[in-house]
Amino acid sequence: MEDKFLQEYLKTGLFDIGDSDDRLKWLQQSIVSLQKKFEDDYSLLHKYTLVALDPNISDSEPVMIETEAIITDYWKALRGKYTEMPRNIIRGVILNSLYIVGNADPIAARIIYLTALNFYPYAKLNSEKKLVEGMLNALGESAERNAVEEWSLIEEEPALKLGTLKVSGLKVGTVSLDDKELKEALKVAARHSPEGYQQHAHPQQWAEHFSKNASPAITKLISDGVSSITKSMDASALETSVNKFFTDFKKTLDANLKSSFSSLRAVERRSKLLWWKETLYSSSQRKSYRGFDKNLLPILMGSDLNNQVPEITPISVDYLLRDTLFLLIDKHDDSSKFSDYFTEISKEENKSILKSCFDSPFENEGRISITSFITLLVNDRITIKDFTTRTGIEDSEEITLTELAVIVLHDLLTQRLISE
Repeated sequence: MEDKFLQEYLKTGLFDIGDSDDRLKWLQQSIVSLQKKFEDDYSLLHKYTLVALDPNISDSEPVMIETEAIITDYWKALRGKYTEMPRNIIRGVILNSLYIVGNADPIAARIIYLTALNFYPYAKLNSEKKLVEGMLNALGESAERNAVEEWSLIEEEPALKLGTLKVSGLKVGTVSLDDKELKEALKVAARHSPEGYQQHAHPQQWAEHFSKNASPAITKLISDGVSSITKSMDASALETSVNKFFTDFKKTLDANLKSSFSSLRAVERRSKLLWWKETLYSSSQRKSYRGFDKNLLPILMGSDLNNQVPEITPISVDYLLRDTLFLLIDKHDDSSKFSDYFTEISKEENKSILKSCFDSPFENEGRISITSFITLLVNDRITIKDFTTRTGIEDSEEITLTELAVIVLHDLLTQRLISE
């Protein structure tokens, strides 16, 4: 377990466990327990990340209650020391578990990183801010390395590397001939025939007699010799060598085909993105983005781009989205309050367009993402006044259109990663 991260979190002074080794052990056990829960279900990473980054999270948040139950399985007297919900202890356990799971798997790292990146600018972190920044930077680098590998072009020329077919373990036994048996058979064949034919007096008739008696003996001797060779050979040794050769050949061929296909796929992805930027065509709305209210563009473009790229994407895709939208709004990327923006997209003519961008919404309990809030808002499942309670972000906070577009893309990519 990453005890170093836990020790650094304890140093922030957000809570004090004193010099108790037992309490430290209980926290470590709680972290491992939650870690296993995450490993079994990556869909939890999204919500737990949103909760862990908010120092002011509500005591009634389901994630807080569930995590406290895990901790009290080990630290029985937790509420004896902390009469109120020990928010920072719970957040510390969650952050440590997220850090461990994210470091072990780039997919988990991507889910945590994309989720955190959307909320982090609005998080009211305290002394743990530097530690959280370091955690997100580490997970972000891991996720980016994984994405670059997925999108990389293989410049090395494919070449089949084949070994030499070597037959090992194949042995041939010694072949022995029964000279005595052959001599006796040839003697019989060389005698005068029963009819009295002699070699000199009757060469043709004697030859027929000789061949008739000598042939079976010679044939039998050869047959026995071949049979002894066959019996001494181990066919499995030959089969093993040949099978190994072709197995290695297939692996080499598959590797070359895979690398070639990966390069072709990477080229195709880039070409599609450049074509999307060039045409400014919305595949979901089947018309140019230029015909829409600018407030709809972040959601429409983020959604359309999500449908064009794989769920593992490099950070450069974010900048492509930003730049394309920036050109559409004539390079005027002014910020506005969340409340003002939500008022604009809540207009009936706008809601009818945006509903098609998202799957049928369902209202989860507790903390949700900005994109989930927008989904519920345009489907009349929630109101603007619920924004702060559901997301942890003040509705007076400001955001630009390009920032919102990236948030939408991140949230949709995260949902795809979770659903796999």
